[in-house]
Amino acid sequence: KPEGLVARIVEASSKPGDLVIDPFLGSGTTAVVAEQLKRKWKGCDTSVEYARWAAQRIELVENWPIEKWIQYDAENAQRRKSIR
Repeated sequence: KPEGLVARIVEASSKPGDLVIDPFLGSGTTAVVAEQLKRKWKGCDTSVEYARWAAQRIELVENWPIEKWIQYDAENAQRRKSIR
């Protein structure tokens, strides 16, 4: 799922400090977004490889304010739209 979409869902259904759970972590998009939006998170996956990918992505999350992440996602969405 695109991070921008997951971000809208996480923002609408939680507030900073809340716990976001993803029982099908996959490559970690939900955990990355939760980290960006200052939510606590827990996730699991049956694939060790996917869990490693998720951990690598989570470690790359910058410690930016929530507003900067929202702006970043909006700019990425606009850029993707212009490419199409």
